[in-house]
Amino acid sequence: MTEKKREAPISYRPPCELREQFRARVEESGLSVNAFITAAVFGESAPKTGRRASAQRQDIARLLAETALLNERLKGLVGDADPALLEDAARDLREIRAACLAALRRAP
Repeated sequence: MTEKKREAPISYRPPCELREQFRARVEESGLSVNAFITAAVFGESAPKTGRRASAQRQDIARLLAETALLNERLKGLVGDADPALLEDAARDLREIRAACLAALRRAP
């Protein structure tokens, strides 16, 4: 019985002085190391989101969801609160939402 052997993997070992920068770029991209290197070598456009989200991206996504909940709660207070304060709070939430979407590289 002949077994098919897998090809030997191609590995990349960045120079010591560039390792932290390399790891940071891979983490920021949200891609796997393999997908990141493939996109860099072949110049293919990387997808906007990778298969794994970094902890920072997960935190931003959670904050984005919480801003939506706060906005709904504010709408429920319309009769009980000062309209100027509600408008200020809603404006602040819109700014936070825009910042979260920009950090996630998504259009508002």
